[in-house]
Amino acid sequence: MLDDIRYPWTEDWAQQLHATLTQLYPSRQRLAAVAQRAGIEMTEINSEQAIAYVWSEVLDLAAPHGLLEAVVRTARDLLPETSPRRPFLTGLLAGAAPETDGAPRGPDGAPRFISGTDEVYEREALLYHDDLTIGIGEVPALIAALTHVVRWAPSVCKLTVRLPGARRAGTGFRIGPDLLLTNWHVLDRATAVTADFDYEDGSVAATTVGTDPGSIVGDREDDWAVIRTSEPLPGRWPIVRLDAAAAPVPGERAFIVQHPDGQRKRLGFVRNQISDVDERVVHYLTDTEAGSSGAPVFDAAGRLIALHHAGGRPQEVFGRPPTVKNEGIRIERVVAGLAESKIWQSGGP
Repeated sequence: MLDDIRYPWTEDWAQQLHATLTQLYPSRQRLAAVAQRAGIEMTEINSEQAIAYVWSEVLDLAAPHGLLEAVVRTARDLLPETSPRRPFLTGLLAGAAPETDGAPRGPDGAPRFISGTDEVYEREALLYHDDLTIGIGEVPALIAALTHVVRWAPSVCKLTVRLPGARRAGTGFRIGPDLLLTNWHVLDRATAVTADFDYEDGSVAATTVGTDPGSIVGDREDDWAVIRTSEPLPGRWPIVRLDAAAAPVPGERAFIVQHPDGQRKRLGFVRNQISDVDERVVHYLTDTEAGSSGAPVFDAAGRLIALHHAGGRPQEVFGRPPTVKNEGIRIERVVAGLAESKIWQSGGP
């Protein structure tokens, strides 16, 4: 795969490699360190543009010069052994079919947002500074919000999706006795799907649950899909009630319970402001990665507001630390679609 003389932008693995490198090395200094060690002549690269475009030029230059493998190897070797990104890069070096997230992207690797693009605007970049502390007066509200959100965490599961010649990772969550909600792009073309619940801190063994790929129902345009488990799920994994969902509010917080990169369950809650909302989607700055697709997005009251579906690219604006804008499908859109589907009528609460 790494021997092509032209970078294969239409391949899922190539698009995900670009996204991975952009996320791992989102500053010009860190990018240059990888590229130069791999033998790339940076004088041939326009390094003044957005970092995603700089990485595009690096990959386009590396392929015809036979340096693509060197770029991947260097990027991997600079990571700690425990990095969740190492397996993907190691798989590419071994020529194995890598696990991808299946996220919708354009031919240049840019994420396909339903509304607008992943461009970070000045008002979004200026929301946060390098300081990760908060005022002590804000702590009680944060504790209350985390208490609400953590209550739903057991309902979230890691999805492993098999499809012809490839494997995909995603996140899902329980919305019925035997029903899981995730993205359409996570389940698209699935031949087998397993869900790992309790894949968290290691103190409790994860439980793998089988599903029926023939039960998949969803909407490609609004990027949601549901799948039935092979048997009803136990009560220790709560059902996220869609009838208690809420409308997202610009300026409020968005908390995401997710399995980024197939890791143990994590919560995105830092720099997590909602930047804008329209009738279909919500944009927020909460951190996500490949594998977070299909995760539930909650407000500070623990109410479901969106289904995460697309992650943006890190961007430096006005000298601020790299900022990422992400997009979720408003849960009202999903509920409306579910109300029309047969699987929801027969299985939804």
